[in-house]
Amino acid sequence: MGSFPPKREEDFASLFPQEVLRRGLAYAREGRVLRVYRVGERLLGEVQGSAPAPYRVEVGPGGGGGCTCPYPGFPCKHAAALLYAYVEGRPREDLLEALGRLSAEEAKGLLQALAQVPEVAWLLGEALLPERTFLQGVRALRQALFLGGGEEEAKALLLRLPRVGEKEVLAFLQALLEAPFDPEPYLRAGLRRYLEVAGNPAPLLGLYEKAPFPALEEALLALGKAAPEALLPLLSGRDPGGLKRALRVKLLFALGREEEALGLMREHLEAPEDYLALVERLLALGREAEALGYAEEALEWFGKDPRLFSLADLLASRRGRPEDLFLRFAFRPSLEDYAALRALLGRAFPERRKELLRRVEDPALLARIHLLEEDWRSLDRLLRRAPLQAYPALAEALEERLPEEAKRLYLEAARHLVEEGGRARYQEAADLLRRAARLDPEGARQAARGLLLAYPRRRALKEALASLVGG
Repeated sequence: MGSFPPKREEDFASLFPQEVLRRGLAYAREGRVLRVYRVGERLLGEVQGSAPAPYRVEVGPGGGGGCTCPYPGFPCKHAAALLYAYVEGRPREDLLEALGRLSAEEAKGLLQALAQVPEVAWLLGEALLPERTFLQGVRALRQALFLGGGEEEAKALLLRLPRVGEKEVLAFLQALLEAPFDPEPYLRAGLRRYLEVAGNPAPLLGLYEKAPFPALEEALLALGKAAPEALLPLLSGRDPGGLKRALRVKLLFALGREEEALGLMREHLEAPEDYLALVERLLALGREAEALGYAEEALEWFGKDPRLFSLADLLASRRGRPEDLFLRFAFRPSLEDYAALRALLGRAFPERRKELLRRVEDPALLARIHLLEEDWRSLDRLLRRAPLQAYPALAEALEERLPEEAKRLYLEAARHLVEEGGRARYQEAADLLRRAARLDPEGARQAARGLLLAYPRRRALKEALASLVGG
């Protein structure tokens, strides 16, 4: 497109499909362009279309703009008509030039008259009373949130944030805490504005105690790093949920006051989470010996609390002493720890073996332990007593050392699943037969055929086993 506003048809014709351009020219010739205004580099106007009320059209550089007509694309024929009317010198006026010619009294009178038009009054309110109109928007947001929506209202308020102050931003943030959608993106935008216009952390702390969103925490830490004396006193006193204390610890670390932060953490070692946080922080600071000491203390206090497995794992992996391995095995038995204890304890191991085995509830792990020790009698008892649902895992454990027994377990488990019936069970059975086929392809194929012969009317079974029997 050429210069804008255009001087001739060639400056804008390439923007339009030929048919749209032709119809726009016809509209211009028919006198349907009622008004043409120039506002800087934009053209505004009204074009009479098929509806009773004229359409409002705006066209700017590059063909951007819009029209109130229902045509799905832009630029439309009404935009083309507006451009034709402009280049042909139809009645037009540069509004900026016209406004520039007004006296102060005339401009004031014009604004007062325009304020009587509802659509214009809203725009004037946005320009002249941004705080008041923003708070009206926040009230609309609260109502929309109450009805289960509000995201569009929140997006609209984001555009107006740069023109408002602390009070308005706080009202916006407060409303977002009730959002039925994820408010984090909107909170972050509002908090950026709050940090620009205010330095008081107290209101944000009140919001954080109601809803500890990460964005609020980050904003508080930013304020605290800029002015520690303003935030730190607020982070003491009544604190039932421990939020203020945790935030104080983070701020102290951010300020480089490590010993003070660690002292505060040590004073409040009351639950497994407190020990976990302290140990993690000490490890991050390179204070391993101290971290291991607190890990041991936590395990002494809270025993086999499953949340503390990571501390047992830490002790076992960093120190590797028999008592550490015993502790980790008690939390989560594994063949690796069993074998390591067997090697470490040597002749003393049999005294602890029964204690270890009592902690193992997984039949497959027990099978692996018996295989490791070649305890065939215990393995035989285990297999005879094992429930059907344990057969697949047991078979997997036995595949390498006892392939025939593993195949038997796979086939027995598959047969039981087929007897239970159902498409999902048939698929599980087919998977077990495929595992058996790795050990004995022909045996698995015969077992599949036998199942199909036993249940000839089960179409879903035939589909599940088709690949095993050759179609």
